[in-house]
Amino acid sequence: PRTSAARQSPRQPILAAMEGATEAFSGVTAGFKASMKDCDIEQGPSFLRFLGFITAFASLVCSVYKLCGIMSAIGHPVMYLLYGYIAVFASSTMLFEAKHEWIEKISFLSKYQDMLIKHCSFLTLMGGRGVFYIFQATLWLTFSDSLGEIIYIACASAMGFIGLLHILAHVGIMPHHLASKAVASFEKISNKDLDGDGKIGA
Repeated sequence: PRTSAARQSPRQPILAAMEGATEAFSGVTAGFKASMKDCDIEQGPSFLRFLGFITAFASLVCSVYKLCGIMSAIGHPVMYLLYGYIAVFASSTMLFEAKHEWIEKISFLSKYQDMLIKHCSFLTLMGGRGVFYIFQATLWLTFSDSLGEIIYIACASAMGFIGLLHILAHVGIMPHHLASKAVASFEKISNKDLDGDGKIGA
């Protein structure tokens, strides 16, 4: 038994080295994929990304709220289905406005985003997302048949406005330095670091 143990002991460092190399390779591969995804997705200034994320999140919350009305699924099944579409669209939009580091930490979200990049490549461009925002705004407008439908009108207005800003930023009509000045002004008013640069109003 001692001889057998002596023969097997040299394998342990080799196995440990192989495991370490495998982990290191996996880390390099993950980092490479993340950097490639960074290059593939066009994103605007931090404040515009923040507005886009919040607007899409508000659209998601409103659609989920409407989906909770089970009776509407019986009375108006097509409308109920549209709420589901809007929820999926809003969730998908949020992935492209969030930080890549956040998405990479959740494997199924990262895989879903990779699928969208492959099959819906227009979402990787600010102009494409801008048109998609406006499309979602028109979906909300289909529900508003009067001024009393304030939720629908608010969602449609916000999505349309953010979509327009994305299109303008994509074609260069709204340069990034103007957005930075706007952020600095908001920081001075709120006395908060909105763009995460460690400075207020700079």
